[in-house]
Amino acid sequence: MSRSTDTQMARRLNAAFGLLVRGLSVAEATMTLSSDFAISRRQAYRYVRQARTLDAPLAVTEPIIPVTVKLPGDMARRLRAHAASSGLTQGEIVGRALEAYIGQARDRA
Repeated sequence: MSRSTDTQMARRLNAAFGLLVRGLSVAEATMTLSSDFAISRRQAYRYVRQARTLDAPLAVTEPIIPVTVKLPGDMARRLRAHAASSGLTQGEIVGRALEAYIGQARDRA
C-alpha cells in the first residue's frame, strides 16, 4: 500500500473538516469519508480526528512533477547564482519563468 501524497492528505482532511462543519458526528463523518475516498474506516477516523483540530480548511497544493531540461552552461550557471542570491530554488525560478511565458503567449493568442 502506498502512502498518501501531501495533496491527497490535504483533500481528505478538508473533506473531513467539511463533514464536521456540516454537523455530522465523528462516526458519520468517518463512514462517509471512508466511502468517498475508498479508504479504511480506521484511516478515515484518523483524518476525522485530525480535522477536528483544524480552524479552517488546509491549502491544497498541486503535486510537483519532476521535469528534466537541458540548458546551455552559461544559463545554468546564471540560474544557480540567481537561486543562491534570491533564496528561491531553481525549480521555483523556472516555474515562475514558464508561468510568465505561457501567460504572455496566451495573451497574444
